[in-house]
Amino acid sequence: MMDHDITSVRLITNLDWLYPELCEVIRLFLGDIPIAPDAGERILKHIHEENSGEWIETACIEGGILKTHTVKAVHGGLEEKRTLKRAAKTAVFLLMSETMNRKPPWGSLTGIRPTRLIYEGMTRGMSLDEAEKWVQDEFFVSSEKASLLKEIVTMQEGIINPPDDTFDLYIGIPFCVTRCAYCSFASGEIGNGKLTEPYVNALIQEIRETAAFMNKLGLRLRAGYMGGGTPTSLSASQIDRILDVAMNEFPGAAEWTVEAGRPDTIDKEKLLTLKKNGVDRISVNPQTFNDETLKVIGRRHTSEETLAAFRLARELGFDHINMDLIAALPGETFEDFNRTLSIVTDLNPESVTVHSLAIKRSSKLHEQLTVQGTSHNQADCETADRMIRYARNTLSEGGWHPYYLYRQKYMAGNLENVGYAKRGKACLYNIGNMEETAKVLALGAGAISKWIFPRERRIERAPNVKNIEQYIARVHEMTERKKKLILEEDNA
Repeated sequence: MMDHDITSVRLITNLDWLYPELCEVIRLFLGDIPIAPDAGERILKHIHEENSGEWIETACIEGGILKTHTVKAVHGGLEEKRTLKRAAKTAVFLLMSETMNRKPPWGSLTGIRPTRLIYEGMTRGMSLDEAEKWVQDEFFVSSEKASLLKEIVTMQEGIINPPDDTFDLYIGIPFCVTRCAYCSFASGEIGNGKLTEPYVNALIQEIRETAAFMNKLGLRLRAGYMGGGTPTSLSASQIDRILDVAMNEFPGAAEWTVEAGRPDTIDKEKLLTLKKNGVDRISVNPQTFNDETLKVIGRRHTSEETLAAFRLARELGFDHINMDLIAALPGETFEDFNRTLSIVTDLNPESVTVHSLAIKRSSKLHEQLTVQGTSHNQADCETADRMIRYARNTLSEGGWHPYYLYRQKYMAGNLENVGYAKRGKACLYNIGNMEETAKVLALGAGAISKWIFPRERRIERAPNVKNIEQYIARVHEMTERKKKLILEEDNA
């Protein structure tokens, strides 16, 4: 048997291209431990064989148990690679599950978009109910998580696939007033603000240059989204300049969202600026209503400031407000999370996003835990799971329904982030972006455009440089990257 506190694994496989995938399955059970082909406390072997038209996947732990999984061999195309990958992961999953006497709630899944499996099942001719059962049988997903996927797919009905002649627009503002301890995004603390004006000028240039060729293609803007970072860390006049140009160059969106996010950056002037420019969806994100936790995670606002910002937005006529919460924040108990959720439901925002804490390697929190020699243990994971379950039940009873979901590495309890919304209030941009069904034109430092080529069933990306100063200096190059990407489809 493998010790629960094992610190490293030596993984050996005769399919080298599968190595990263098998590592992720092991980490479902052992967390973010070192895994290498040539060193480790315990040896885990995976062997792929083919015999009589079958693939035989064997996984074993040296001095421990052995598990075998057999599937019909498939040769040719993407189906071969997908089938083999799933079979190998299943063998390692079964081995780890029996060894650790535990089954993660998402089973053998390691990807960030599990809803895709429901859609895959339905594409194969299954009903929604049959697809729900299939993900349980094939990937060992718990009945609770499979039910969650089913509910999300139901909420997405009719809006999951945008018209072919539409695209979504993302505008990135890579500044924050402070950097949260758990954050790993390519955002910078705004400091003395010396880069904000040059950045705004470069961003406006990119908007105009991109619009110059986009408007010739006959595509319509479906949804606009300004995120970050914290867009409201900019001044009201800077926000006004960006939105004014964006709305004029890319008119006609069905929805416009701005992540106001940090309550300490929200004031009446900025909210009126958003309203004037046609923004109809904003976020006011508490993360928690525990002031001590807010200090620990590096947020420079209080719970009272969150309440004040929310009430001000309501007074000014914003009728779609989202609030973000994070489960399993450092030091928080179930009672702390319960209290936060209770305050949020009393405020009655149109949508609520519940995140599971993900401790990314590039975050300050990861550095702190590494120095302390601590990490999320099994008790933390069980608390996170209890929080997530409670949130789903409470929000469902209050009339909020899950409409999109994604997972990340290094999440507490190997859980998920879920967006909940009242009926008719789901965010088009969130669905299209997370499910990768919408073309996304992305502007700003670190933004990644994703373009769908439906005839070839592929997605291509064009990333902007992350460094703010490099972005400012090379903004025209960023436009040319998108032009090359998008015109490739137009000329295909």
